[in-house]
Amino acid sequence: MLRGLDVWGTSDGEPTIIKAAGRDALDGTVTVYVADSLSAESHDRLRSVLDNFDRLEAAEVVDEVRVTRWPKTVEAPTDGPAAAALACYDEFVEAVGADALEPGFEERSGDGSHGRTVEFADICIAIREDGELTGLYPRADEDASVEDCLTALAAGNPVENV
Repeated sequence: MLRGLDVWGTSDGEPTIIKAAGRDALDGTVTVYVADSLSAESHDRLRSVLDNFDRLEAAEVVDEVRVTRWPKTVEAPTDGPAAAALACYDEFVEAVGADALEPGFEERSGDGSHGRTVEFADICIAIREDGELTGLYPRADEDASVEDCLTALAAGNPVENV
């Protein structure tokens, strides 16, 4: 019986150990939201996140990971993909509150021509079960990073924090 899977990650040359025995696959959908414009550092971080999700999929911990692009900054009112990004942000705020999303997300009141401006996190993970948000990373109020989500998934720990 396979109890665990050691795979080489990119973090300090240490293996990522994925617990395989005695667990079910995550019952939900995973979406990785990525800002359209990333710094070189954030791009490297994204590659590491996606590599880790590839390993989690290979170990059958998660069934599918969706990657969705969103703008780095949106000024409302708007339409199209920017409006979809704002709707997603509003879902997050409703679930955990705006303070829990800082500093990854920042909302400012707009001037006369714009209702508000939202700066989006470079990388965000949302976990939904039956369409309901159950996990959200990063969260400042729980000191939960994107990497914490990956570590919890690999170890077989819960990722529901909403």
